[in-house]
Amino acid sequence: MGEKTELVVKSNRMIEASYRLTLVEQQVILFAICRSREEQKGLSDADFVTVKALDFAAMFGSNKTNVYGQLKNAADTLFKRYVLIRDTHPDTGKPRVINTRWVSAIAYIADAGIVQLRFAPCCIPFITRLENEFTSYRLEKIGELSSAYAVRLYELLVQYLSLGKREFEIGALKAGLGVDDEYKRLAHFKKRVIDIAVKQINAHTDITTSYTQSRTGRTITHLTFAIKLKPAPKPTKAAKPVIVEKPAPGVDRETAKKRIKEAKAILTQRDLF
Repeated sequence: MGEKTELVVKSNRMIEASYRLTLVEQQVILFAICRSREEQKGLSDADFVTVKALDFAAMFGSNKTNVYGQLKNAADTLFKRYVLIRDTHPDTGKPRVINTRWVSAIAYIADAGIVQLRFAPCCIPFITRLENEFTSYRLEKIGELSSAYAVRLYELLVQYLSLGKREFEIGALKAGLGVDDEYKRLAHFKKRVIDIAVKQINAHTDITTSYTQSRTGRTITHLTFAIKLKPAPKPTKAAKPVIVEKPAPGVDRETAKKRIKEAKAILTQRDLF
């Protein structure tokens, strides 16, 4: 696969869609999106996207000995998953909810360590369409995240990076993360979902985030996330060469001094001394 420069592009409607996937399932879908772009074929409901186990392991740091089994299991469950996409009905202009599967077909080549996916027709436009509003990011930015919630929250936050913050109604955020029927107590939701996701995003991605909560009346109803891009790492300063002011064997002191003086002059010109 070469360097980790695979670009993920998703319609913001897809990112805002309510769905729940495991970490490996999300990684498989994002990896497949990138492979289709890398091969310059684009996603098609008539073609399979090939995911090689060794390439997948290299991208996400998976264990090479069992990565094919992980891919196969993820493909099996993806075949049963669906996503709710909210858009506008083109004929009436009314809000529309689309219920679609992620993939329409899966295939395995066990002896070659390969899994193939064919995306469902309804999903493809939302994954590939470059509209006025879309979100793109490098796949390696989420490569070290081990929480599925961290991947989802990262996607939701990076959309608003230019604004520096994003506010969520708590119920809507739970739906977006696929936990709307869980964690009835806010403290549990923050501890088991949000705090873990924030910690991983801050440690392993290119952004940092923190959140505050606000009330409607006496009830906490909203979480607001501050979003910042991490500063680019400073270039490593070259180590200053060490000049040993001691004559080498067989070199007289005057010759050694002359050579040291010449070396210092050269280094001074290079701004290294």
